[in-house]
Amino acid sequence: MFKQARLKLTGWYLLIIMVVSFSFSALIYQISSMEIIHFAESQRSRIERKFNSSCPDSPPPPILVDSDLIVESQHRLLANLGIINGFILLISGSLSYFLAGRTLRPIQKMTEEQKQFISDASHELRTPITALKAMLEVSLRDPKLDLIESKKVLTNAIYSTNQLKNLSDSLLELNHFNNKSALNLSPVSIKNLMSESIKKIKPKADKKQITIKVNPIKGQINVDVQKIEELFLILLDNAIKYSPKSSQIKFIALKTRKNIIFKIIDQGIGISQKDLPHIFDRFYRADNARTKNGTSGYGLGLSIAKKIIESHGGKLEVDSKLNNGTTFFIYLSNFS
Repeated sequence: MFKQARLKLTGWYLLIIMVVSFSFSALIYQISSMEIIHFAESQRSRIERKFNSSCPDSPPPPILVDSDLIVESQHRLLANLGIINGFILLISGSLSYFLAGRTLRPIQKMTEEQKQFISDASHELRTPITALKAMLEVSLRDPKLDLIESKKVLTNAIYSTNQLKNLSDSLLELNHFNNKSALNLSPVSIKNLMSESIKKIKPKADKKQITIKVNPIKGQINVDVQKIEELFLILLDNAIKYSPKSSQIKFIALKTRKNIIFKIIDQGIGISQKDLPHIFDRFYRADNARTKNGTSGYGLGLSIAKKIIESHGGKLEVDSKLNNGTTFFIYLSNFS
C-alpha cells in the first residue's frame, strides 16, 4: 500500500516540477528567439550604417537576414533546453522518490504502530476472556455445584473481570496520550508531590516490609499533578514488585541548571541488557526473572509512564543490571 502511495506521490511531485520546468523553458525559448531575431536585425542595421558612412553617394546593397541561421539557432536552443529538462527530470525523479518516502514515513510508522497495537491488544484481551468463559461454562455444566463452589467461581470471575477492566483502562489511557490531549498544568511543591505519591504506594510497600527513603528538595514545578503522580506510582509500584522483602527503595529529587531530576532506585532483580531497549514498548514483558517471580501485568505501565513524561516535554531513562537493581531517571524542566 505504501509503495503504491509513494509512487503516486513521486508522480505528483515530478509532475509539478516538470510543469514549472517546461513553463520556464518555454518562456526562455520565446525570449531567446526574440533576442536572436533582434540581434540579426541589429547586425543588418550596423552593416548598413557602416556602408553609408563609407560610401554616402552609393545606394546600399540589399542585406537580408539569414533566416536559416536563425532557425538553426532556435533549433540548437530547443535542443539544449530539452537536454536540460532531461537532466531535471532524472534528478527531480530521484529526489521526488526520496522526499515521498520521507513524507510518508511518519504515516507508515503510525499505521504500523496502530496495527501492532490492535494485534497485541486483541491477543491480551483474548486470554482473560477465554479463561473467564471456560471457567463459567465448566461451572454451569457441573451438576454438583454447591453454594460454596459457586461463590468461588464468582470470586474468580470478578478477579478476571477486574483484570479486563485494568487492561481496558490502560489501553484507553494510552490512546488518550496518542491523541495529545491538553494537560492540566498547575504549580505544585516538589516535596508535596513526592510525599503524596509515597502516601498512596506505602501500603503496598509495607506488605513486603520495603522502606521507601525520600529525599525531596525545595521549590515548585509546573505539571499536571495527577499525571505526574501516576508516573511516580507506576515506577514505584514497579520497584516494589521486583524488589526483595525488607529491602530499600530511594526516591530522590535533584535540581540542575536545566532540569529537575527525580530518581527511583531499587535493590531488585534488575533488567538484562537485551531487554533494556524494549521495556517502554507496549505489552513488552522481559523474558527473565522479572516474569518468573509471580508478578502480574500486561506490560503497559512503563509505556504509559513514558507517554506521561513525553507529554510534559521531559525524558525518562533507565539504568539497570541483572541482579543488581534498577534506577529510573525522570527529567522535567518546567520548574521555578
